[in-house]
Formats: sequence, structure tokens, C-alpha cells
Amino acid sequence: MKYRRALAACVLVLMASGLAACDGESTEQRARAAAEKIQSSIPNQLAVALEQDASPEQIKEAQEALTSINEYMGEVNGELDAVTVNAIQAFQRSHGLADDGILDEETRRLLREAKARKASQRSERPPDQGDAGSAS
Repeated sequence: MKYRRALAACVLVLMASGLAACDGESTEQRARAAAEKIQSSIPNQLAVALEQDASPEQIKEAQEALTSINEYMGEVNGELDAVTVNAIQAFQRSHGLADDGILDEETRRLLREAKARKASQRSERPPDQGDAGSAS
């Protein structure tokens, strides 16, 4: 008798779950809808970085520093664009920071230090001898 009640309860649970899944959507459609919902809840990191409150002077300083350390190949103009944000993110990743593309105080400090290190390396290097050893 207990066995029949347990079996009947299992059958009812299975029928209820089967009916819930039979709403006309395939498993693939439900998975796609769930994925779209998850993706729409994730903020667009580039859009957030492009909307940051950084002055043109701060952006230009960052572009100059990134250019000096060969992380940025774009125009140094003080305008925040996707190329600048990507270079900031690459710099942040290589220095153990959150790679959000935001020019916070820590990122700006590390950029200034990296630029100063690069400048001191250039001043310590002997002048280039050009092609003195090659035949003309």
C-alpha cells in the first residue's frame, strides 16, 4: 500500500513537471531565451568605460604614457575612444589591476611610473651608432 502511494506521488510529480515543460517552447528556445536574459543583465564594459568622467587632460596624459611604453598606437588627442580604452585595459591586465578601462587614480599613478621608467631607460642607453658598421 505504501509502495502504491509513493509510486502514485512520483507519477503525479513527473506528470506535473512534464506539463510545465510542454508550454510550446523547445529546450533550445528556452536556453536561448535564458542566455539572452543573462547577457542583457551584464553591463557593456566598453560602454561604461567610454562614459567615464575623465578629463581630456587625463586622457591625453594616459595616451602619452601608453604610447611611450608601446601599448597605444592611436592618436594622442585627449579623446576617449575604443582604441584608448582597449590600451588602458591591456595596461591594467599587465599590472594586475581590474581591466575595466577606467582611468582611476591607481591606473593613472602606474601609467606615470611606467612612463618615467621608460624615459629613464632611454636616457641611460648610449646614443644609437646608426649603421657605422655596415657597408655603404
